[in-house]
Amino acid sequence: MKIDLRKIYRFDAVERNADGTLPSGGDIYYECTDCTGIVSSVSHLKAACECGNLTGGQGTTEIRSPEKVTPLRGKLR
Repeated sequence: MKIDLRKIYRFDAVERNADGTLPSGGDIYYECTDCTGIVSSVSHLKAACECGNLTGGQGTTEIRSPEKVTPLRGKLR
């Protein structure tokens, strides 16, 4: 079952860390620029974007192409 997180959260873009890495945390999400799928940076549920660039589960998220990811801060609507 696919859940559109945009219906639950309002997302705002955030900057990458000073060293170029992606930030992570409970309110940080990653958006794939290829398929526009959104996955939590610390996903505890099994989740993936449609193209497979982002896959998450058990508190971690794996990223195949970090350059194709936009970090977002999510706040409940």
